[in-house]
Amino acid sequence: MKENISSTEQRILLFSVFILSLCGITYELVLGSLATYLLGNPVMQYSITIGVFLSSMGLGSYLSRFFKKNLLKTFIQIEVLLGFIGGISIIVLMGLFSFSASYYMLHVFFLVLIGMLVGLEIPLLTRILRHYGALKDILSNVLSLDYIGGLAGSLLFPLVLFPFLGRLLTCIVIGMLNIVVALVIISKMEYRGKTIKDYIFPLGSLLLLIVILLFSSNITKIMQKKLYYDDIVFSKRSKYQQIVLTRNSSDFRLYLDGSLQFSTFDEYRYHEMLVFPSVSLNPSNKKKVLIMGGGDGLAVRELLKRKDVSSITLVELDNEIVKLAKFNSSMLRINKDSLRDKRVKVIVDDAYNFIKKRGVKFDVIIADFPDPHDETITKLYTVEFFMLLKRRLAKCGIFVSQSTSPLFASDAFWCINNTMKKVFPSVIPYHVFIPTFGDWGYNMASMCNLKEMKVNEKDVSYRYFSSKSFEFSKFFTKDMDYRKTKINTFNKPILYTYYLKGWRNTDY
Repeated sequence: MKENISSTEQRILLFSVFILSLCGITYELVLGSLATYLLGNPVMQYSITIGVFLSSMGLGSYLSRFFKKNLLKTFIQIEVLLGFIGGISIIVLMGLFSFSASYYMLHVFFLVLIGMLVGLEIPLLTRILRHYGALKDILSNVLSLDYIGGLAGSLLFPLVLFPFLGRLLTCIVIGMLNIVVALVIISKMEYRGKTIKDYIFPLGSLLLLIVILLFSSNITKIMQKKLYYDDIVFSKRSKYQQIVLTRNSSDFRLYLDGSLQFSTFDEYRYHEMLVFPSVSLNPSNKKKVLIMGGGDGLAVRELLKRKDVSSITLVELDNEIVKLAKFNSSMLRINKDSLRDKRVKVIVDDAYNFIKKRGVKFDVIIADFPDPHDETITKLYTVEFFMLLKRRLAKCGIFVSQSTSPLFASDAFWCINNTMKKVFPSVIPYHVFIPTFGDWGYNMASMCNLKEMKVNEKDVSYRYFSSKSFEFSKFFTKDMDYRKTKINTFNKPILYTYYLKGWRNTDY
């Protein structure tokens, strides 16, 4: 390359540092979030992703010493290669997910390859810029812009890119941005050996990514068909999760981030046993009920069958779930338009934020949260959260929480039970067999003695629940009987490790 770089060319290269850092951190975040989505355990997946990615960047920085000629042209080729590989990475990984062993090997391969290419960027740019000004000034400018670009990428991904584009489009757009940087450098800077042919590789790669972008919706449908056996009738990426509703004949199934939430074949078993034991035991004739989670409206549907329920407050984090429950024709048939009932008030908020505020006390509080498969959700099963809940319970109020499977994740189930006992003097565990889920458990707690309360079935057309079925549900066989566990706290969230260990050891 030429010995002197103009101030305009220097600004172009320095601005590219900012853009490339933004792109690099985004690739890392996308790959980490995909591994978490497909495999769960975000702490492990992000730890592995960050560790492998950073070490690969170190490898790239080391390898940069072996590039000695035509540095600017080499840098351009690296950018194009990085843009194309990064752009197609999510498509390839999702396409191979059904082959679990191959998937993780390929996941690490992309981390190493992309990380190595990202690691090559800064050393090469620094050497290119060394002809302009003192080394201390060059390093200061390059590293400052590199860190600022990393901050920009780490903010853009969760706030803008992921919520509005999703993983697939984010990777394609960021890949295109890498290639555009290369094209700008080709067109605006002079370097040894520059010819019109230098445009072929970046333009060809950019064109391929544009084609993939244009057909991204079709690609997404193909990917989803590989993840779900049944026909997809609704699919949307919300701010928090991927929402998919499938249909197989008369059986509808709702999935959140790939995890089954219900099947219409047997969901009544789950929801009746979630709702009616606590409502039937509570002595109030005008029950105020709080449901946290359950934005699909199915638990609300069951509660509305009871005339002694005077009001229902539903707190759901994801507004897209609420919209699905209120406006999707299939969901309206399933939940019987429960969220529009005059007794129901829907609040879109985080359950933790809602419950820590002082307000109305409830006779029954129902937690229909996802399973505690990561630290974020685990906080909803901690001593601290249960103490906040106790404050919102009326006299002899009852709290019940779905508590995963006592058979497949016994330690997790009993951890929730033991944690509740640290807050409530009376705790009753019970369970029910649900064909699509397996054996599923709940924990019910109160400041009053639950064993002294009598079940009041009322005149309701239950399909599964009864005083007899409830009594039977409190019996645990030896393979899932009580276990002593550690207590789940905000500071030491042990629950999700119990949960992952339990489900990892089963092929169910």
